Amino acid sequence: MSEYWNAYVDLIDGKPASIVLDMEVSQELDMEEYKNAFAVRLPLKKPNEDGLHAGAEADRLTIVEEELLEAAELKGYANVGKLTTDGNRDIFFYSPHEEEEELALIANRLYFLAGYEVEVFKLEETQSWDFYFEFLYPDSFQFQHMGNHEVLETLAMSGDDLEAPRRVEHFVLFQSEKTMKRFADSIQQEGFTIEEGSFEKDDEGNYVMCISRVDFVTYNAIDELTDFLVEISARYQGEYDGWETVVVIE
Repeated sequence: MSEYWNAYVDLIDGKPASIVLDMEVSQELDMEEYKNAFAVRLPLKKPNEDGLHAGAEADRLTIVEEELLEAAELKGYANVGKLTTDGNRDIFFYSPHEEEEELALIANRLYFLAGYEVEVFKLEETQSWDFYFEFLYPDSFQFQHMGNHEVLETLAMSGDDLEAPRRVEHFVLFQSEKTMKRFADSIQQEGFTIEEGSFEKDDEGNYVMCISRVDFVTYNAIDELTDFLVEISARYQGEYDGWETVVVIE
């Protein structure tokens, strides 16, 4: 397992889902060796109203999961992610093993002692690692949400309650000056200002545009805003490259 884990939320079959993922596991494992995917699934006893784990149950399961992951790794099952949705908790592994027997022995023993029944099964994939990259791994919108939340956590740690609107700068990369200028015309109609220094190239040869607007930066507000910017940037063959702002303490 790598040191870079992150989390995002989504809807699966119309229901809230929390996904925690090892973002760089493919750089740590030999993907040709660890080619078989497995899941440990347990029904939650006290899910919250969204079907997610919370409170004392979440704390208790965290302890059991730590024991599971440590024991499973010793047997050659590497944890790559976790999914909680609709009252179920799934823990995912890749392994050189063809079958789930050893993983099942570990999981059944640990969760039985904690008062849970679990189901352990192999995931069928068309190609190895399809499940990780096509189901678990975030898309461009979800990936940006993860970055958003990291920035918001940094602001909050500085004493910002995130309630005050403020000027937010966003960065968009382009390969073509022509499409960048078309983007500039379009984005100004949405109330954004083109900042001084835009239209210049960075060290990697990308045209960099900096735009700004006064906006709210609550979790929902910034996610909705970056969803729009990711989409409109792609429409003009650009790549949204994140945002920055100032700490506001009232």
